[in-house]
Amino acid sequence: MTDPSSRAGTTLGPYRIDRLLGRGGMGEVYEAYDTVRERRVALKLLPPHLVHDNDFRERFERESKTAAKLSDPHVIPIHDWGEKDGVLFIDMRLVDGQDLRKVLDSGPLAPTRAVHILGQVAAALDAAHRDGLVHRDIKPDNILVDADDFAYLVDFGIAQGTTDSRLTQVGTALGTLAYMAPERFGDDPAGPASDNYSLACVLYECVTGQTPFPAKTDQGLMTAHITKPPPQTGGPLDPGDRTRPRQGPRATLPVRTRTHPCGVGRHVGRRSRVGGSSADTSGRSGAAHGRPAAAPAPRA
Repeated sequence: MTDPSSRAGTTLGPYRIDRLLGRGGMGEVYEAYDTVRERRVALKLLPPHLVHDNDFRERFERESKTAAKLSDPHVIPIHDWGEKDGVLFIDMRLVDGQDLRKVLDSGPLAPTRAVHILGQVAAALDAAHRDGLVHRDIKPDNILVDADDFAYLVDFGIAQGTTDSRLTQVGTALGTLAYMAPERFGDDPAGPASDNYSLACVLYECVTGQTPFPAKTDQGLMTAHITKPPPQTGGPLDPGDRTRPRQGPRATLPVRTRTHPCGVGRHVGRRSRVGGSSADTSGRSGAAHGRPAAAPAPRA
């Protein structure tokens, strides 16, 4: 059934828009053909009804500029961005694969595979943090994986500089609650440690099949992030003596293990640096760094 709101079958400047790939709060992503450069691309567009919304427009433009700055191989390459015919667009590499959310639909991942994938995401975050940028919305939907488990981090639409508060509005939490760090619910600004926390939440979900703090309401979820200790995975990623009996469903998700690429905890200063222990993944993903890779089509 054809989606009447889809732009598939139309054109935008030099782009022939072929099919809708995904839709989300930050726009729509289409498979398109660039008739000038003669290549297939992923074309992200701001929805028509939001084109005059200054907040969304600023966030949309921020994504393209932020991602284009980053040269890390685990960030989707940006070909071009701008405005055509009154529509904001981002022209990105079209890649073949799926987001981590779809991967997890088939069940939890083996710890070694989870660490391999998220270690690559940690490398992308390291690059962003070195550039003074914080992603602020790390979640499975924004991690793309190809058939070789080469991973990409996407959707920098709500990323911000570590000293930039322009996109933070009173009463507005930009991010996804299930993965947001405790400080995000107060007045403290998001920093690199906030991304570390979110990535650790994704790691927990990868190996257990559920988010760290299941809750029925947003208020309950926020309270859990703020007050409850991180749950343990029940597997080799848990810290401490692995021979001792487990003490119930909650203990501590590892602050750092030999293979764990990120840290988690309520206290910002105690979270380890993202990517600091991902050396074992770099060798496996390094061969892919130089390829004109095929990886998943970016989501909205």
